Amino acid sequence: MKKMFLIGLLCILVLLTACAQAEEDTEDFSGVINEGKSMGYEYTVTKDQDTYTWEVGLKGTTTVILETPGNEEDLEHFRKAVSDSESELVDLIISLCYLFIIAVITLFLFKKNRKVLKDSGPIIAVFAGIAIYIAFGAFEDLFRSIQDAQYYYSIIIHSK
Repeated sequence: MKKMFLIGLLCILVLLTACAQAEEDTEDFSGVINEGKSMGYEYTVTKDQDTYTWEVGLKGTTTVILETPGNEEDLEHFRKAVSDSESELVDLIISLCYLFIIAVITLFLFKKNRKVLKDSGPIIAVFAGIAIYIAFGAFEDLFRSIQDAQYYYSIIIHSK
């Protein structure tokens, strides 16, 4: 038992040392550190020594912006809005696919045997209701994220 504990402790120490070394290696990193794209909006963050350069764009038109303390918060909000809209779009697609699967199963049960459909109707209705609820929530969040991205994009471009 003691031997296993010592081996586990040694493994954890080696892992922590490797993680700390990886942290030190990235301090002088230069290159693309983050990028995202959703619903026509896009951004790319590039680090060059101590300066961050942002390429923000809308439908193929990109603008290069140097990050300053004055625009840092707006750029971060834009990045978050684009990332949120990307994840909300995935949620919306998944919930609509789930609703489509429920519709196909319902159609299959209707063609196969109406009695089975009648007995399982309430269960199917609950699952369809859940899918519709999730889809509407994802749609509202997606719409809000797109509005946020549009707002911060206009602030970033006009303050340039």
